[in-house]
Amino acid sequence: MKRFSEEPIPLGYAVAMTHRMQAAKAKEKVSQYGITFGQVPFLIEILHNKEPMTQDALSKALFIDPAATARAVEQLEIKGFVTREVNPKNRRQKLVSATDKANWIKGDLRSSLRETMQEMLAPLTAEEQKTLTTLLSKVCEHGLKP
Repeated sequence: MKRFSEEPIPLGYAVAMTHRMQAAKAKEKVSQYGITFGQVPFLIEILHNKEPMTQDALSKALFIDPAATARAVEQLEIKGFVTREVNPKNRRQKLVSATDKANWIKGDLRSSLRETMQEMLAPLTAEEQKTLTTLLSKVCEHGLKP
């Protein structure tokens, strides 16, 4: 059953729908680690950063509301994936770091997400996948400019 007409759908809708579809497909895979799909971007960013980062920096890096970041980080801390410590340079801030538990699942988590994305990209040729990735990367880079 073809849901979309021959006319292209709006880009924002397509990107949002793709994200929701990936979330639905990845939900089972990431839940085996005791995390939700909504917590994945936070954990991946913290793991990618390698150095402790403030919750504010995490919010800005992900373009997510600070209150939502605080809730996600709190849940990841409860589950043992991150630690939060007072920033010695600014005692009002908390520095977030990945734990050994987070580093232990990092490879498996990334593989699970990669598998899910490959399922989503299956109808595209390798060249189309590369083009899509290149174009979306350009849009993201432009969006990061002040």
